[in-house]
Amino acid sequence: MKMDWKEIMEQMEQLNEGQALKFRIPQTFGGGIAVIELNQNKGKKYLLKLGKDENVSPYSESDKSKDLAKWVADRMGESV
Repeated sequence: MKMDWKEIMEQMEQLNEGQALKFRIPQTFGGGIAVIELNQNKGKKYLLKLGKDENVSPYSESDKSKDLAKWVADRMGESV
């Protein structure tokens, strides 16, 4: 299900440690999986990981849920 950035942002703000949001990115935008989770290391609060499968690598991090939520929504991420 494709989600609005506001819906993604709401779900991000409810994440607990060990939980993640996963989105399938269409081929138009490179395909693969986008994962948003709480950053367990020092640094920004949220971590965005991208990859072709479940073994995704870090791509970006932000303290603002809106930044990463918009990134996924702009690329038509579909909730997995």
